Amino acid sequence: MLTKGQRMEAQVQSDWMVLSNPTSSERQRLMNELGLPLRFFELKNEKEMASFHSYYTHLNEEGFILHIPLWEDSDFSSLNKAIDSLTSYFTPRVTLVWTEENQHEQAVAAIDRAVSPISYIYDKIIEEYTKLSFVLDNLQDRIVEVENIAKVKADREVLLQITTLEQEVVIVSSRLDSYEESLSRFLNHPLVKMNLSVNYREDIRLAIKKAHFRIHLYKDLIESTSGLLSDSIDNKLNTIMEYLQTWALVISIPTLIFSLFGINTGGLIGRETPYESWIVILIAILLGIVTAWWLRRKEFK
Repeated sequence: MLTKGQRMEAQVQSDWMVLSNPTSSERQRLMNELGLPLRFFELKNEKEMASFHSYYTHLNEEGFILHIPLWEDSDFSSLNKAIDSLTSYFTPRVTLVWTEENQHEQAVAAIDRAVSPISYIYDKIIEEYTKLSFVLDNLQDRIVEVENIAKVKADREVLLQITTLEQEVVIVSSRLDSYEESLSRFLNHPLVKMNLSVNYREDIRLAIKKAHFRIHLYKDLIESTSGLLSDSIDNKLNTIMEYLQTWALVISIPTLIFSLFGINTGGLIGRETPYESWIVILIAILLGIVTAWWLRRKEFK
């Protein structure tokens, strides 16, 4: 399906087109009329990485292709592929937007309402970054929650939560980097500088900067929380080992005494006394108690 329209801007006519589910004849006609590169049709199937390509048309006019995958809120931090994309082709004479078939009429109405065809692209970019702010808000809340839990306890459940958050932050960071690289080239393109107002370009730059700052802040917070959890586990392990070593030392004193009095040789004190066993036991217990008291006094707990 292909819908065409026209706009008059500063006494200059610009055409716009909305494309969805094109037939092979429509593809060929667009390639012939607009100098549309074959790359444009290949990009629609790219659902993971944003890209920007600058081209010269068959009329020697400079143009570009901007492709940005669009995820649902919950999918942006997962490995799921995008369900949609913003795929557009822009030249001085025409703006072409490829959308999904079920969104065709909505896109036509949006372009018709927009200040200019290229401002529709601006609206879609800002809309995507607005959705991303909610994704980042959710990550922030979960990071703060896990950090508070990690301060109290360090167990397998907390470790799994941190691992999941680390994976999601890496995915979001990679996709934001892809957005940033493509949109930076988009904003620096001469046609964009000529046709998109400075305020709109600064809005996009600010949205990119905010998202970049937040995701790298969350990376640092995750690393800090992971370090806190690791230190808590190490401290707990050290406490357990210290406890076991203390009791091993306390028990070793009676064990040594029992071993000495169990030697089968003559001449030992108390060997011929009927109370020798009780004497040995009493000495062992007393020395064990004294050892435990002394270790506790030295803060071995």
